[in-house]
Amino acid sequence: MALNIPQQPNIPSTADAKAGFSSVLDKIKELFASPLTATIVVLAFILGYFFEWWTVAIAAFIGGAIFGTSSGETFAKGTAAVTTLWLIMVWYHHFSTQGILSNKIAQILPVGGNVGVLIAATVLIGGLVGGWGAMSGFLVRNLFRK
Repeated sequence: MALNIPQQPNIPSTADAKAGFSSVLDKIKELFASPLTATIVVLAFILGYFFEWWTVAIAAFIGGAIFGTSSGETFAKGTAAVTTLWLIMVWYHHFSTQGILSNKIAQILPVGGNVGVLIAATVLIGGLVGGWGAMSGFLVRNLFRK
């Protein structure tokens, strides 16, 4: 009669955890250190300084049309670029005014006076606009490619 001994579960080692962590860091570096992301950040900053907020979509469209490699990657990099840019800009304006403007806007909009929700919603909307703009640029370029 054979004994049915349960096997030990496969517990990951610290080397496995370090390898997994470094692969996550590599993905983050790949996401942010690319010509597509840099182009979108620079163009969006310049256009946003002189024009309306929605010009980030134009900047992302141009970046996606020039440097996009796939629709998913272009969407991810466009979203990451605009989200990061807008987060930095929102924090700058929030802290340079000691939160006065942010608190007043949070009281006007239906976010319950919560500045954190206002910032998160702002950054999320900007990121999605940037991602869709970049992906649109990539897809339009592919439309005219043979």
